[in-house]
Amino acid sequence: MEYGKLYLVPTPISSNTMDSILLDKDISLVSSLSFFISETPKTTRAFLKDLPLLKKIQDIEIMQFNEHSKDSDIFELLGPLKDGNNIGLISDAGIPSIADPGFRVVKKAQELGVEVVPLVGPSSILLALMSSGLNGQSFAFNGYLNKESEAKRREIKFLEKLCIQRGQTQIFMEPPYRNQSIFEDILDVCERETLLCVAYDIMGEEQKIVTKRVGQWKKERVELGKKPCLFLINRE
Repeated sequence: MEYGKLYLVPTPISSNTMDSILLDKDISLVSSLSFFISETPKTTRAFLKDLPLLKKIQDIEIMQFNEHSKDSDIFELLGPLKDGNNIGLISDAGIPSIADPGFRVVKKAQELGVEVVPLVGPSSILLALMSSGLNGQSFAFNGYLNKESEAKRREIKFLEKLCIQRGQTQIFMEPPYRNQSIFEDILDVCERETLLCVAYDIMGEEQKIVTKRVGQWKKERVELGKKPCLFLINRE
């Protein structure tokens, strides 16, 4: 049996449009797909409307798979591949499978021997790292930290110790409405010489990516808004 291919389709991470973040050759490819696996179908339809689709949007099948979906659902979602159809895996923001439940779909596709094809697109994690001036040779993305306040502060301190021991950049994030809170926790918990990069609203109109030592940040009055933000720490 010859399966179709699973294409990993990037999406905007700010207010950009699909046709502004995809390569020209990938615009044509994505526009030709009839099947998508999506984190949020409504969001995916809005993204696809930016493209010169070969079919009407209502004739494109968009199947949902998110953090609440069961692994047992995946085989059925990949069903069109068995008939030789290609499928696009698409997330709500950025590249699929990274900090995204779509990795479980990719895992099953690999187990089935399906060819997985990543398309080029924006990753806020890599854009933040490459702009930070921190170690890009050794780094770790930790996603969201513990929700409980004291546990979160202990986790930040633990990550700082890893920076000191390994020289490894530690990357983490919070829901946007808690940006200010975690920023203040970092300043309170970390040593003055620790480097902190705040990468705010990447690729958006308010984008700002700044790296300073914790001691320097403490001298400033910083009010972070409620747009996506990544925090990176390390020690020289």
